[in-house]
Amino acid sequence: MALPFSFIDILRYIESEPGVLVAFSAFHPFALLLLTIPLWLFKKMGIYKPAETIGIFGFSVIVILMVGWLMGFVFQILLMFMGVQGMKMLLIYIAMYFCITAFVIVNARGLQKQFDRDMLKKLKTN
Repeated sequence: MALPFSFIDILRYIESEPGVLVAFSAFHPFALLLLTIPLWLFKKMGIYKPAETIGIFGFSVIVILMVGWLMGFVFQILLMFMGVQGMKMLLIYIAMYFCITAFVIVNARGLQKQFDRDMLKKLKTN
């Protein structure tokens, strides 16, 4: 069974229209928010019961998406205005996500401890 699209055509389109990467980097977290709609429905129906706190994996995924979203959007805009080719922009975007993921995997516990400390400070001041 074959996929109904060709990766080569997608890569050619990215090469001809690098603004697509800028749009993707700006709006891809919002597409992930659409995935929470079924979870919300399952929660309302009583099928899904979320945990009170997120674990280290959930925290890592959130950090990767948020840092990748902020850095990716800024860098893709800069690269587009500097005239970098679309394929190079795509490879830089993928490499950026690999680096962010590797950093978060190595430092996940330390990042979560620091985040928890900052949240406790905020709660104490309120």
